[in-house]
Amino acid sequence: MNNYFSHDSNARNSSKMLQVRMKYGAEGYGIYFMLLERLRDEDDYKSVKDYNAIAFDLRVDASIIKAVVEDFGLFVFTDDGKYFYSEGFNKRMAFKDEKSKRRSEAGKKGAQKRWANKDPRENDSNSMAKPSDQNSNTKAMPLHTDSKESKVNKSKVNKSKVNKSNKDSHDSKPAKRVYDPDDINLKLANYLLTKIRERNSSIYPTDSKNPPDTQKWANDIRLMHERDARSYDDIKRIIEWCQQDSFWQNNILSASKLRKQFGKLIDKADAPNNFNGNKGGRKPLYDLPY
Repeated sequence: MNNYFSHDSNARNSSKMLQVRMKYGAEGYGIYFMLLERLRDEDDYKSVKDYNAIAFDLRVDASIIKAVVEDFGLFVFTDDGKYFYSEGFNKRMAFKDEKSKRRSEAGKKGAQKRWANKDPRENDSNSMAKPSDQNSNTKAMPLHTDSKESKVNKSKVNKSKVNKSNKDSHDSKPAKRVYDPDDINLKLANYLLTKIRERNSSIYPTDSKNPPDTQKWANDIRLMHERDARSYDDIKRIIEWCQQDSFWQNNILSASKLRKQFGKLIDKADAPNNFNGNKGGRKPLYDLPY
């Protein structure tokens, strides 16, 4: 449930929300929680201050968005004034993220502890008595004289070996896929990186010691095509559109983000009229970079 956040059942009766409801009714209440949903989708739980773009997304008047954000003390702005966020929402998410992290770490430690404890009988279950040094002709005899007990122990050992073998097979990871320079997925990943750099070279400097992992980007492009059924033509078209849009160009800075928001992006790009004046309707197929 990566998109979950808590919601108090009496949130509508808080002093701030009562002020919103008195002025804008249920519409204002709904807008507030849709803004929280948008914040939840952001990695840092902050939103760019672009009321026109947000209004387009929520299909409401931009003036109401501005009022809900600025007039009721529900949100605060970053020092540069470019982003807004909710302090209360961030506290809730910090608690949830920390709780999830603790559970994850506890689960890993528990798994490691379980598999570290081997059955000590595994090494001794098939042991046989050695011949006496004094009489080399003496036949070796089993340590366990009870044949039934021996069979039971042997069965347990075999089961333990099977379980360990299954775990090792499950834990083994497939080799990481490497995309060749001529692969369309890598070419589109590099195309997105190029468009970002053309717009703002400071985001991913060419001389950076930690450049973006275009192999990972290429894998996200492949998943968009194979799992999400996005055509390569549409992917390239939306890459160009989002890097021209004043709102989305600051939010789509990786292929994973492109994949996550692709549904919204293509809807906005294909709308009859969208902010920035971009006519995003479907055009003849672009020449793909291959």
